[in-house]
This record gives sequence, C-alpha cells and structure tokens, in this order.
Amino acid sequence: MAKAKPTKVAWVPQPKQSRALSCPVTELFFGGAAGGGKSDFLLADFLRGVEYGSEHVGILFRRTFPQLEELIRRSWDLYRPLGAEYRAAEHSWTFPGGALLRFRHLESDMDVHDYQGHQFTWLGYDELTNWATDYPYIWMFSRLRSATGRPCRVRSAANPGGLGHGWVKQRFIEIGPPETIYMDPETGIKRIFIAAHLEDNQALVKADPDYERRLQALYPQLYRAYRFGDWDILSGQVFEEFRAEEHMVDPFPLDPGWFRFASLDWGYAKPFSIGWWAIDHDGRMIRYREWYGCEKGKHDVGVKLAAKAVAAEAWKLSVPEGCSDMVADPSCWNKMGLEGNCIAEEFAGAGWTMEPAINDRVGGWAKVHTMLKTRGSDGRPMMLAFHTCPAFRRIIPVLVADERHPEDVDTKQEDHVGDEVRYACMSPLSKRTSRPDTRREPGGDAQKPYDPLRWGLEDNR
Repeated sequence: MAKAKPTKVAWVPQPKQSRALSCPVTELFFGGAAGGGKSDFLLADFLRGVEYGSEHVGILFRRTFPQLEELIRRSWDLYRPLGAEYRAAEHSWTFPGGALLRFRHLESDMDVHDYQGHQFTWLGYDELTNWATDYPYIWMFSRLRSATGRPCRVRSAANPGGLGHGWVKQRFIEIGPPETIYMDPETGIKRIFIAAHLEDNQALVKADPDYERRLQALYPQLYRAYRFGDWDILSGQVFEEFRAEEHMVDPFPLDPGWFRFASLDWGYAKPFSIGWWAIDHDGRMIRYREWYGCEKGKHDVGVKLAAKAVAAEAWKLSVPEGCSDMVADPSCWNKMGLEGNCIAEEFAGAGWTMEPAINDRVGGWAKVHTMLKTRGSDGRPMMLAFHTCPAFRRIIPVLVADERHPEDVDTKQEDHVGDEVRYACMSPLSKRTSRPDTRREPGGDAQKPYDPLRWGLEDNR
C-alpha cells in the first residue's frame, strides 16, 4: 500500500499569533516590537471567515500604495496554496467559495469616503501609526456590517512611532495591561491589545539570528521602540528628555509666595488646553492644574464649549487662589465668540488679565526643552507637572518633529497641550517668582489669609 504524500503546510502560527487569532473581540491591535509577526497575523486573521464564502468581504489598508507591495508579496505565500486567485488589476484575492480580500491605501483622511455604500465583514490596517489621526480608522466602522449576521472584526498592527503614535497609544495601550479585554463604555464594543516581541517570532529568530544585532545599530530611542515595543519612546520624538518618573509628581501644597498664571491654546471643534502654573523661588514651572477640552474617549475632538462659558469656569477655579493672569494664543484676539467678541475679550470679560503669547515656534520649543532638561539646586527638573494633569503626561512625550522643519513640532498631531506649554514658557509671566500672600474669595471682595492646604493640595486632587 502506497504511503500518503505529506501535506504541504503553507504557514503555522506561533503561540502569540495563535492567541490573537483565537481572540473573539471585535477590535484587536497586535504588535509593538519589530519582527513580532504582525503582517502574517493580519493576513492569517482574514482567513477566519472564508468558510462563509461571498458573505466574507475584507479590506486591508496601508497609508500609501507602495507600502502594500511587501504585504501583497507575502500574501502569495499564504493564499495561493489555498486555491485563492489573485487579480492584479483589482489588487484582490478571491477564495474558493467567493470570500474576497482587497488591498487598498488611504493616503488622506478623506479617502475613506470612497467607500461610502460599501460593506465589509473584516477591516485590517497595517502600520496603524502611519495615520496621523484616527478619522480613517473610526469612519470605516460605519462600513463594518453583515446583512446575514456573520461575525465582523477590525484588526490592526504597528510598531511604536509615526504621526499616529499618540492616538493609537491612547486607544489601545493606555486602556489596560496587554491581553486584557476593554469594553468601550459608550459603544459597548470590546477591544484588546496583544503585545508581540521579537522572541514571539522564533521562525525569524532562527532564520535570521543577526536581526537583533542590526536593531542595536538604531538610535537608542528607536532601538527601545522597535526591540522592546516601548510606547514611551518613539522615532522622531521631540522631547526625548521627558521622563514621567521625574517630571510628573504627586500634588503638594504650593508656597503662598509663588506667582501663578494660566496659559491657553483655544479650540472649539478641536480641543482647547488651559494650564495653571506656579513659579517657585528658583524659577521652576510647576503645572498644578489643567483643563483639556477634549471629548471623552475621543482623539483630538473638541467639546465645542463657548469661550464665555470656558472663561467663566476657568476664572471660578482661579480667583480664590489669586491667579488672574493668562497668556494665550495671539489668534485669540482675532477669533469671534458667539456674541461678537473675540476669544480674548470673552476671557477678559470673565476677569482675566490677558496677554498675547510670543508665537516663536522654534524658540518656544527650545525653551520647553531647556525647562525639561535643566535641573534646579535640589536636583529636580525645572518643569514639573502634577499627576492630576493627564493630558500633559499623554501628549508631551509623543510629539514628533516636522520632517521638513526638524526644529519644529509637526502640526498634524494633537499638539494643543504642547502649544499651550510653549506659550507659558515664552511668557514674561514665567519669570515672576513672587506675589502677595492674600487671595480673594469667589464672588467677594474680602481678603482672606492664605491657607497652604486650601490653596495648594486641596485644589489639585
């Protein structure tokens, strides 16, 4: 009796890939370190559903079409042995039974509108951090549906870095530990991050044992990002000197003699950012409060509050502690409020003493660098922020440089907190280190003695 010929296996998932492939949640982000097997995972995940035939339709995106070339080449190794047919003119695979996967690119946010009226049961994004905003990702959820009730999934992968580093980190990394299912409180959609490292891809380690050495040749921050999937370090990071363990501190009572002021970057459809600063006797800037007007759970989406309402609420927080000066984006003297006043006039009407910011971008970023790098006589950085300032913690370390102007920050990012901090650093207000020791009560003219607990720690919990 003749022996059966061994079956040729095109691809076998590795343990971390298997866990990701078996995960039932709607939205999954896979990756982190370079060499973790991300692209193979995306191509393999689409196969979970080919048994539904023509009811299973997927689309796999990269930001530009040339970036798809390697992905398409690799798809031949995995799909051709399964009897799938590649149609070069359409950049798509059709499987026996009718399942269809298309390869497409989304170079601009508005390109997603080309898919108005389409429907897909599977969405894939390779190198998700290449998209500066989450708009192409979120909008395509409207195309994710099945008229027959088939399972629908969104799968994506990326290394740390890129213009979209911030929103991807916010959506997937900061929601909890890896491999922990998170349910969005508004939509009820479940999502998860599964971290992949070089060690998880033993096929690559054995086939190319020198790959890890080549990663060591990268710049230190890029090596940490690509080798270990470090989401606090990224390529092109502007403020490499930022260290959360050094620059973020627990709230403490503020000295009554320290001068205080606020800084503002205005936004309506986009977030506004207000920071409150205390200047100690050494000239250290301490960010003790912030108000970031971003819609909860959204990336770079403003809360659309009228300037008059924001000004009044900010003043209410500030007047008891004697903080009445505010430096703001110079354009606040041009923008019109709902009642015909410019933004600066709305804030002045609430009680603020308004000062136009020095809008020297390169000089401003240089000053932020200086404050983060320089140490005071006590060995601590000359810029600190309370842990009660999460927007500062989230945004400052992920700002990346403009490729054409390396000394400037790329403005396509969620950079509002960065601009507001820059205004504060450049303002002459940041040079003032003393003030009277009395404060006004809200809505009253009486002067009250300074209480360190009342005006310091209590206000910033």
